[in-house]
Amino acid sequence: MTRRLRNRPRSVPRRLQSRPGFAMFMALGALVIIAVLVAGSSFITLQESQLGQNQLVQSRAFAAAEYGLNKIQADWDKTPNLQMANGANFDTTYTLTGQGTCKVRYTRLNNETFWLVSEGRAFIGATQLASRTAVKRVSAILRLRIPTIKAEAAVTTNGDIKVQGSPLLDGNNNDPPNWTGTCPSPKAPNKPGIVLPPGEIPDIQKASLVTGTPQYVQSAVAANPETYVRFGDETWNTLRASANHVNTTGGTINGGTPSYITGTTDCNKNDPNNWGEPWRSGASYKANCVNYFPILFFTCTPPPPPTGTNTSCTVHFSGGRGQGILLVDGNIQMNGNFEWYGLIVVTGVIQKANGTANIYGSVMAANADIGPVGTDPASEALGNLTIKYSACGIERAMRGSAQVVQAKSRSFVELY
Repeated sequence: MTRRLRNRPRSVPRRLQSRPGFAMFMALGALVIIAVLVAGSSFITLQESQLGQNQLVQSRAFAAAEYGLNKIQADWDKTPNLQMANGANFDTTYTLTGQGTCKVRYTRLNNETFWLVSEGRAFIGATQLASRTAVKRVSAILRLRIPTIKAEAAVTTNGDIKVQGSPLLDGNNNDPPNWTGTCPSPKAPNKPGIVLPPGEIPDIQKASLVTGTPQYVQSAVAANPETYVRFGDETWNTLRASANHVNTTGGTINGGTPSYITGTTDCNKNDPNNWGEPWRSGASYKANCVNYFPILFFTCTPPPPPTGTNTSCTVHFSGGRGQGILLVDGNIQMNGNFEWYGLIVVTGVIQKANGTANIYGSVMAANADIGPVGTDPASEALGNLTIKYSACGIERAMRGSAQVVQAKSRSFVELY
């Protein structure tokens, strides 16, 4: 008997059975992982880029803030030295092309120091969005580097001096004419008419030509060559380097006259013939130049090496008026209606003066045994030359011509 076999389905191992949808989930999972990696990489790249931009814009802001401090010092026009009251402040703004802007405020703390705060702003991109702008603020203390001048008489000289004719050397403390409200009260003590080295006696034709308390004094200060080239923080060379105007042609100087910039009432400090305004009234009075106290340097070409050996150089001042510090490397001759309020320092001698020259302040002549060949090397005060000692005139000239420098200790700080 034949056994009939039934048709049975063949069994397939479970592990080989198809699993509907599994490949799709695997593909989607892989895509998700890749997307996360790409997104993470993009996020990190973006963060690094933003950090780099932030560092760049902060560096620009800090540079702009520092620029403001340095710019103020470089452009210091010395007007605040005398014009700015204690506690007053002033704001100015600078624009740095492609970098940003900075706003500087300087405040006067006292007669010798200023406090500067400079805020720099920089941005990334074409628009100045707050989120893309950095701000840095720095601060510094500046002080006036005021020369210390040992002018202790109407005339200080390192040598002989001859006073004849009708001049006047007055060591009594005189305020410049019409400087009402400018000079301190009470006045500083009176000084001698002349200070000269020990053993030297001035040749005075008449006692009335030299007045002071006493008439003259012999002092080692006058005999010290350093007196005529070192002035505290300043020296002859530093004053020359910071001079507002330099003239090396010598000869006759036909007077200075205060002037304004054309079309304005601003003092023209770039005019080499503008020596400041010592007057306080008159038809040609320039009120906006009264706080301009320049440093002027005059000598002959070529200037002598070393300083103080130019025996043949004589600078003739013929008329004009000015104020500040006048440096002459050589001899000086004052003629006409020449007027000077402040300090005159001469490496040579004071030669004969004609006309009615008037000085309010002090004259210092190093007179290192030099003079024109064949003449007496002594300084000579002749003609109608008038030199009146003025503590106020000297102080205003020293302070008005002083440059600013950063204080020596902890003068700079980054605020944020």
